Amino acid sequence: MFQYAILANPGHNRIYFDTAVKIACSELKAILDSMGLTVTEVTEKEIGLPAALVFESEQELNEAQLTRISASSIYYAIFQVVEGGLLKPLQPTPFNTFPESMSQILRYTGKTNEQFTRLMVNLGLSAAATNSEQKCLMDPMCGKGTTLYEGLIQGLDVMGVEINAKWVQETQTFIVKYMKNGRFKHKVTKEKRTGAGGKKVADGFALQAAHSKEAFANDQAQSMKLYAADTRIINQIVKKNSCDVMVSDLPYGVQHGSKNAKDTKMARSPLELLEEALPAWKQVLKPKGAIVLSFNEFTLKWKQLAELFESQGFKVMDEEPYIGYLHRVDQSINRNIFIAVKP
Repeated sequence: MFQYAILANPGHNRIYFDTAVKIACSELKAILDSMGLTVTEVTEKEIGLPAALVFESEQELNEAQLTRISASSIYYAIFQVVEGGLLKPLQPTPFNTFPESMSQILRYTGKTNEQFTRLMVNLGLSAAATNSEQKCLMDPMCGKGTTLYEGLIQGLDVMGVEINAKWVQETQTFIVKYMKNGRFKHKVTKEKRTGAGGKKVADGFALQAAHSKEAFANDQAQSMKLYAADTRIINQIVKKNSCDVMVSDLPYGVQHGSKNAKDTKMARSPLELLEEALPAWKQVLKPKGAIVLSFNEFTLKWKQLAELFESQGFKVMDEEPYIGYLHRVDQSINRNIFIAVKP
């Protein structure tokens, strides 16, 4: 057996660091399972490091596997535990195409922690079985874009829909400035989508960008498309079967809310919005693609989501390592994660 230890990132939010380590064990197990690695329990263990996740594998990890593991939300460094309990440091090839600062720079009220967002992205990539050569990540309610930035960092193509047109413009301004300041080769174009009768249903933008001039010249650029529109009509904006993974942070009913289709008041529970949007989401998700949602258990229950997704024909991921993510954020938010796969 080969034993490995991951040093936990000390930059994790200290408010829920202990919980972050616990749920990261499940995240890491999902990543390892998706690569076909047979491992014993992933657990926090005292081996002379401040906080470490330890696991054993029947196979020695190869370079691609080490790189994938280094993209986990808790990762800071990885060691192989050798004879005598000594720690041999390993140096995986960097997993990121763009700098991790892309998702870290912006700070605003209601922003989802970027490390937690990365955890959700990793769960989606692990649960999906689309076998696409270049995977596409979508956030159907993307806010100011943290999920999209995390996707770009991991080398994915990304798409987003956000009902607040001002936020869409702010996201375009930020990402273009980021590309210019980093001297990344890029191209931006305006996007417009029309529905029945030629009526405009969405404005937006498309970005093509690469981490190097060579990659851009060799058609290896990543794409980012973002539209100002209602998530319930996403199937009128995005092609069917076009994204591999959907990741979204549902309105918690505290600082954010969801607009009811029949009025403009803010509803505490996002369930009604989700009931109306899910048929459209299903159309744009590829077969065997995964949806990952975070939500507030005080306003929405995991069981309610399971019943809704099952009624729409999804396979609910109801076994470890895709369950067990409930954790307290503050006195008004008890956050959980739900994962389902399209047949």
